Amino acid sequence: MPPLGSPSKELDLKHEEKIVQFVSNVRNGKIDGSNNIALKMLLLLEQIISECENATALELSGLVREVGRRVCRALPQELVAANMVRRVLRAIRDEHRAVSDQNGGSAEGATESLQRLVLAAAARRGTLGSAQQDLREPLRDHIAEVRAEIESGCGAVAAMATAHVHAAELILTHGSSRLVERFLKAARKHTHYRLLLAEGPDVKESHGMALRLSLLGIPVTVISDASIAAVMSRVNKVVIGVRAVLAGGALLARAGTHALTIAAKHYSVPVIALCPLYKLSPLHACDHYGFNALDNPRTSLSYEFSESGDVHVEAPRYDLVPPDHVTLFLTNLGGSSPSYIYRLLSELYDPNDHQL
Repeated sequence: MPPLGSPSKELDLKHEEKIVQFVSNVRNGKIDGSNNIALKMLLLLEQIISECENATALELSGLVREVGRRVCRALPQELVAANMVRRVLRAIRDEHRAVSDQNGGSAEGATESLQRLVLAAAARRGTLGSAQQDLREPLRDHIAEVRAEIESGCGAVAAMATAHVHAAELILTHGSSRLVERFLKAARKHTHYRLLLAEGPDVKESHGMALRLSLLGIPVTVISDASIAAVMSRVNKVVIGVRAVLAGGALLARAGTHALTIAAKHYSVPVIALCPLYKLSPLHACDHYGFNALDNPRTSLSYEFSESGDVHVEAPRYDLVPPDHVTLFLTNLGGSSPSYIYRLLSELYDPNDHQL
């Protein structure tokens, strides 16, 4: 249930057209990858906020929240889009509080009462005021900071490769991932290791990634995902990419990742998940119906192998991996255990914005 301080707001026709265009581009594959989706969502919110003249913090919050609801209903599996909405809502609250403090002055001077300190968090999460405040410029600055964080996030994660990949290790990864590929390339600059690449549902992309890494001199062996359990006893470390990380430390990743982490846990092989901060979601596994999104059936069974037209094939797009299957998350800020994810979420989002 959304907070009472941010009522639903009707969108203008031009705003609805921009939302429809964004959703259409994501569904058609014109905007692909979590990084690009997050950046385009920020751009959409920035355009809508810039067009709102004489809007109060309460009205801006309601408008941004309504945009988030529309996008989440149309793209329930794209959690990074909702995360960007929550980041902007947090910025509106922070900027509103900062402006209010400046305008209100400080009659008490520098003295802070114990009661004020105790209630500081509650005040931050309080209802937004209705005073006229032009927050567009500060919000654009904040969006620019978030955009810079997203653009540099993958580089920051990849820079940690030298601390986690050591000489002569056998690394196992699953499927193709731009961030994992960048991470492995960064590790290759400082050390020599061997790589096992298990084919994911995107077999062609997996082979392409293996080829690009092998051209850098990395010994790459491509295996079927059915062979993961057989080779896991020889593996030193597992490196995976994620689609999203949930509040309890669980993660969403491409189908087949759960089986990989089960084998890794059985053989006590550490699992490292690469996760820039913009992929952290405050939702729990039980909060969302979009986790069971289905992919194209041909990823599981090719059409030429279907002997009957009556066969119904379901191909899950994602696996939900429990937190006890992951050893370490690598974010922009460094390594974090699954039990520490809640702390990172508290720094990114306001509790009132967890449910849009």
